[in-house]
Amino acid sequence: MNFDALAARFPSLPRFALLKVDLLRSGVRLEAPIGSRYYHHHDEAGQKAVADARVHMQGSIELPGGVHAFVRHNATSPYALVTDPDTGAMWLAGGAEQSPITEVTPGPRLQWPGQRTSRGTPQGALFTPSLGGACGPVAIFLLRYCEFVAGDEECRFCSWVRMGKSHEVRPNVDDMREAITSVWREQGSVGYLAFSGGSLFNRTKEADAFLLYMNAMRDTGERVPPTVAAIQALDRADTARLKAAGFDYVCYSMEVWKDSLWPEIMPGKTRSLGRERWMDCLKAAVDIFGPGRVMCNFVAGVETAVPGAFASPEAAAESTLEGMAWCYENGIYPKYSTWIVPGGARYSDRPPAPLEYYARFLPGRQQLFAQYDLPVPDTDCPRCLTESLEADLARLDPARYALGPAAVFLTGRDHGAAHGAVA
Repeated sequence: MNFDALAARFPSLPRFALLKVDLLRSGVRLEAPIGSRYYHHHDEAGQKAVADARVHMQGSIELPGGVHAFVRHNATSPYALVTDPDTGAMWLAGGAEQSPITEVTPGPRLQWPGQRTSRGTPQGALFTPSLGGACGPVAIFLLRYCEFVAGDEECRFCSWVRMGKSHEVRPNVDDMREAITSVWREQGSVGYLAFSGGSLFNRTKEADAFLLYMNAMRDTGERVPPTVAAIQALDRADTARLKAAGFDYVCYSMEVWKDSLWPEIMPGKTRSLGRERWMDCLKAAVDIFGPGRVMCNFVAGVETAVPGAFASPEAAAESTLEGMAWCYENGIYPKYSTWIVPGGARYSDRPPAPLEYYARFLPGRQQLFAQYDLPVPDTDCPRCLTESLEADLARLDPARYALGPAAVFLTGRDHGAAHGAVA
């Protein structure tokens, strides 16, 4: 693979922004030590055994220009992470010949996920490093199963339910206190704390679990970084309960914008609530949390997985941009994650979105910063946005992409660096 030729095809994108999005699309062969053990939202007993342990490793690398990219193992990727045997430096290489592309800096290799509490619980099953962010964000996965799976209705891009089988767990405050103390002690920085998990058709019961874990987290007596509840869209009363419990943000993710794609890509969400009611819940949440405190994520590129849904990749990108504009117009901050084609998902046999999609989508998303003044959430910084490129584009080409509120990425918006060991 000749990366220079690839860059020449898409001159509108900065070189290392293009490389990041292609790494997210393609994964990387992990032939150098990187990242931390990841439980895929499961407990230890439920983690599915695999022949290649690298499947359970996730982390990040820093490309030139301060571009932080999430990495996960894909044995068929055209990219490989390798270590120079003479210098010990880590390189990103391409093609069967593993031709050097660029030297990279590995993200934190944290020790705490492999340690246990005094009760013997793996700390990595209580909290998990979130998307390899170099500022040390962590997540709590508090519903270890998803009811949508029973009827084959899970989101088609989601893989974690196929990576193991777990059961509902109740928070143990002592375990959580030991684990979060270890996190703070080792990292020094925790960019944000995300609460997430599987979905229930009874959304009030789903909200109950979030309240239970937030209360347990506060009972630990430890510092609590900015918090976000990534949950199904809730009705007004349940949204108000999340606000009263102390959550800083809620994220009710639509995932895709086009109405006709909801039953195809998200059959469970369609039956649980449906697109129109989801949008109503998003707007009601703004009344409770305030403008900019409600987020909605889109899985950028997954809409291309449905044959015939759009006339072109560019048209698919325009659809998602339309959804993001709707969010802005209603006081909702739109986020996106680049569609990663993981093993275990129903769409794991679909090709990733073509680069033409991102060549239209990425500049279009930055242009929205120029049109709307909703601030960037406190949960976002250049080190933790490992699956999206809002900060990278702003920093790599400020004149073109540091528009409106995106300029915050140039002026010190930084959660700090986690201090995990790198060896």
